Amino acid sequence: MGFNYSKNKEGQSGDSFWTSYSDLFLGLSTIFLLLYVMASLRSGTDGLKGQIENQKLSMQVEELQHQLKMYESVKNEYLANQAPKDEVQEYQELMDKLTLLQEDTKSEKDRLVQQALENDTKVKALNKYQQMVRNVLNANKMAKSKIINRDDLIKEQDVEIETQDVQITSLQQDIDTKKNLIAQGERRIMESETALQKQMKDLQKAYQKNKMTKALYQQKVAQAKAESEQKIGQLAQVNEQYQNQLQAANSQMGQIQNELQKTQGALVAKEGALAAKEGELGQARANAQAAISGLQDEMGRQKAALEGEMGRQKAAAAARMAGLSDQLGRAKAEANAQIGGLKGQMGKDKAAAQARLAGLQGQLEKAQAELEARKSVAGEIQKGFAKAGIKADIDMETGDVVLDFGQTYFDSDSAKLKAAMKGVIEKAMPIYSQSLFGNPKVSDKVSAVEIIGFASPTYQGRFVNPMSQKADDKTALKYNMDLSYRRAKSIFNYVLDGQGPGSEFAHQKELMAKMKVSGRSFLEVMNVQGRNVATAQEFCRLNDCKKAQRVIIRFSMDQKK
Repeated sequence: MGFNYSKNKEGQSGDSFWTSYSDLFLGLSTIFLLLYVMASLRSGTDGLKGQIENQKLSMQVEELQHQLKMYESVKNEYLANQAPKDEVQEYQELMDKLTLLQEDTKSEKDRLVQQALENDTKVKALNKYQQMVRNVLNANKMAKSKIINRDDLIKEQDVEIETQDVQITSLQQDIDTKKNLIAQGERRIMESETALQKQMKDLQKAYQKNKMTKALYQQKVAQAKAESEQKIGQLAQVNEQYQNQLQAANSQMGQIQNELQKTQGALVAKEGALAAKEGELGQARANAQAAISGLQDEMGRQKAALEGEMGRQKAAAAARMAGLSDQLGRAKAEANAQIGGLKGQMGKDKAAAQARLAGLQGQLEKAQAELEARKSVAGEIQKGFAKAGIKADIDMETGDVVLDFGQTYFDSDSAKLKAAMKGVIEKAMPIYSQSLFGNPKVSDKVSAVEIIGFASPTYQGRFVNPMSQKADDKTALKYNMDLSYRRAKSIFNYVLDGQGPGSEFAHQKELMAKMKVSGRSFLEVMNVQGRNVATAQEFCRLNDCKKAQRVIIRFSMDQKK
């Protein structure tokens, strides 16, 4: 095996100052990678703890349910096969007594519930009677309130009538005054006419006696007539004004008298309605008093009957409860004896369940320890590969290593290692062996180291459909499976038989003693798309065929150690 370390030993190195920068970048990337790994480990640990707690609780619930079922089956089996006949009979009698006691209690409960419903019906009837009494009393109060309101209205109308009487009296006095004034005016007119007639007679006598001329006589007559007419006209005008005022006063007085008659009529009608309401109120009071007396008598009778019935029922219930208490005491004593036997059996079953739980907890602790060990190995491999510049995908949970050979993978239909592949193996295997067997917590638990080979999903220029049952496709699957095995075998042979200076590496013997080889074709790593394409080139254009060309190194651990 060509592990050549003489180059560094002889100092044949062409490193420049760029090497310092590359080392710095490598160190920084390693630090960031370690921080990421630590965060992933912490989150994985928290999730694992929660999962473990949930598993514990689920297991405990299942164990308890199983225990209950087991206790029931043990009881049935004991009664069916092991218990004496008298014990079975005693148990059956006990269960029958408990059943009868339960039925009696249920019937007593139903009877009491029925009695409570009847009492509730009676209470509702009494409440209804009480509501009727309340309605009668409220009607009395409303009638009294209406009577009071009518009395107030009658008082207001009496005041209005008195006011109208005062107005009528005042108008009557005004009318009388106007009539007197009119009579005075008429007398004055008569006096004026009398004076005019007298003056005319005097003028006529003077004219006849030739005391005045005819012209003067006519002038005097005309003047007297004019004065008399003017005075009479003034008096007539005054009388006409008094007549108009008298007519207005008479009209107003007629209106007031009409309103007074209407008010008096309404007052008479209201007094009649008030008298009728007072009669109705009296009748309602009498009816209410009679209803209240009847209700009180009925309530007294029902209350006495209810109290008597409740007393009888209470006495009967007390006697029955005493008998049930005795039966319950005997049944409880017998049940306690049975429960004591079951508790003993439950104690034994609980001890067995706890022992089983302890075993499961031990297995869980081993599984957790294995997971921690795998994470530790994965971390060591990742550090070593990063330092050596080896490209690989490392599963930080399981420790599986997928070597990345890039474009230097096996040739098509070939299992022959290329020189570049040998270089990757020469660098990777010592680091892998040291990380696995150099860890004292893991080395003694490793049971196997498996090299798994994979092949491309094509054969003779076409895609190999693993779902097909055709003879050609089956031949292609067999060939690819054999090719993947031979490729893994060639890697194993190179690690085992490689010759050259410095070909040995630490823990090589332990690694080779646990190593095995297997082929997985391409079925495990590809999510195939476009299964119906015609050529392998078209298929690889849709799918990453290089993804299937890989080598996985996987270690297994013995959980018993």
